[in-house]
Amino acid sequence: MGYAGRFRTLIFVCIAATACTEEPQLRLGGDLLHGEFVEGTTIAVFRGIGFAEPPLGDLRWHKPLPIQTVVQHSRANDFAPACMQPMRILDWYRDLAETFGASRNVFDDLVTSEDCLYLNIWTPELRPDLALPVMVYIHGGSNKSGWSYEPNYHGHKLAEGGVVMVSIAYRLGVFGFLSHPDLSDAPVVANFALWDQIAALRWLQENVRHFGGDPQKITVFGESSGAQNILALMASDEAKGLFHGAILQSTAGFGIGQSPLLHDEQMRGVQTANLFGFVGEDSLQKLRSVPAAELLRVYEEKFASLYHSPALDGQILKKPVWDIILSGDLAKVPFIIGSNADEWYSSTPEDVTAQNVEEAVESSSLLNSPVSLKAVRNETDFREAIDRIETAENMLCPSQYLAGLQNDLKNKAWVYNFSRIRDGVAGASVRAYHGAELPYVFGTHDSWITTTDIDWRLSREMVGYWLQFAKTGNPNRAGLAAWPAFSGPDKQVMEFTDKSSLVAPPDPVLCGVFRESIDRQRITTGTQ
Repeated sequence: MGYAGRFRTLIFVCIAATACTEEPQLRLGGDLLHGEFVEGTTIAVFRGIGFAEPPLGDLRWHKPLPIQTVVQHSRANDFAPACMQPMRILDWYRDLAETFGASRNVFDDLVTSEDCLYLNIWTPELRPDLALPVMVYIHGGSNKSGWSYEPNYHGHKLAEGGVVMVSIAYRLGVFGFLSHPDLSDAPVVANFALWDQIAALRWLQENVRHFGGDPQKITVFGESSGAQNILALMASDEAKGLFHGAILQSTAGFGIGQSPLLHDEQMRGVQTANLFGFVGEDSLQKLRSVPAAELLRVYEEKFASLYHSPALDGQILKKPVWDIILSGDLAKVPFIIGSNADEWYSSTPEDVTAQNVEEAVESSSLLNSPVSLKAVRNETDFREAIDRIETAENMLCPSQYLAGLQNDLKNKAWVYNFSRIRDGVAGASVRAYHGAELPYVFGTHDSWITTTDIDWRLSREMVGYWLQFAKTGNPNRAGLAAWPAFSGPDKQVMEFTDKSSLVAPPDPVLCGVFRESIDRQRITTGTQ
């Protein structure tokens, strides 16, 4: 018997209005789940709650199973180990801290495990009758790294605004995005990471009310590959009804090109088995016996540069995401979508040249046009020129296109552009980088990063919009600048910079080229 339907809230006592001393607890049938209060607040947090059986042994590359494990006394005070991964995101954090003058040691080493299907919940009150809106965060990291409790993802500030905040884990890389011919007759053949996300959302449908949440008012939000995965869920019947709104940060362009095919995933599975000398019959079963750390090490040596994306498995995805978008069959849920002004700037080499700018335009699948080159040719900073091309093709322009299309279909969508650059030399060197908006969205600015009153004010505004959207399906509320949906002849974007304000859509020339390219594809594929 799993967790579903077995919760009973225990009473806890708070002293004053700012802190609680008693331990928050939930009765799970014969089990007792212990949480704790976030220091100095009345927000209860339960960390490391299992939502599926550990994907070990025969459950590696298997559909996540409802959790059956029963414990008599469980402490949910510690985050569970992160899913198996290379240390790319940890190193990114350490590099960023160093840029801002902090020690790399400000980030502890990351503990990982294949047993990692856990979620974390922050809640203002453990009252099932409250029916608070629920916000579920799906982290990014190229679907090969990242974890649900990175420092900027802690949910207490959002919970203070009157929502139940949840962050979830899912299998990554070789563990979450692989297939094999031996899986052809299995109930699930690929996209195990997305099935994990669906399993977590189903668990919340059954159980979040016991944490004070309303299972009929769930907003999923994520950044980068996390948002990409949400877009795939919006395109899938398997996730229908599991969430009721979405916030997509720095995504949209993923999947415009050809999505990975099931055959490709299967052949990569065969290649992976071959790396260990497993050939022919039972090679997948033998691969399941390889220790997780060894499997990860060998796989990453071979496929280090692979970007893991949802595949056309015939189950979660029956058509490419953008075919579903263009045919008007995306989930009819309201959403916020946007990107940052300088997504690629800090990762573009400092010594790029005008020739590199031309090559960036020529290699672009949707912006390869003399018009695009002319639009960026006058940039004296060649890094900025390349950043504009990459940001426009992969995030900025597809976000605008998707939002406009959905609004044309009477499905509400709002667009933002985040361009705040932190004060000082360090801020200027990285600009509004990929992921820069996250501390603002969660209200969790690290102590080592330059943060001024301007940053805190902007953070309060963004938190306000995100919370209001989760509560009502519309980001507008009193006290915040009006934010119209991205529709009509005068489409407008909310610019998050030193002050939130409405602006015309950024980079209109590049996005015009993008729009023409997509419209030509629609004519060719018949998805008008």
